[in-house]
Amino acid sequence: MHDDDGKKPHSLMILALGGIGLLLCVAGFLGWVIQGPEMLLTMAENGMSWCF
Repeated sequence: MHDDDGKKPHSLMILALGGIGLLLCVAGFLGWVIQGPEMLLTMAENGMSWCF
């Protein structure tokens, strides 16, 4: 018989960290979608849009 009880917390931790990483990526993408045009216009007004 194999005892797989030790593997559950490890895989659960990986799943939790992956979920947190996914939420951070989604939050960053939504922030860029919402704030991106204003950031680009501000950089264009300052003449730095080509450095972006």
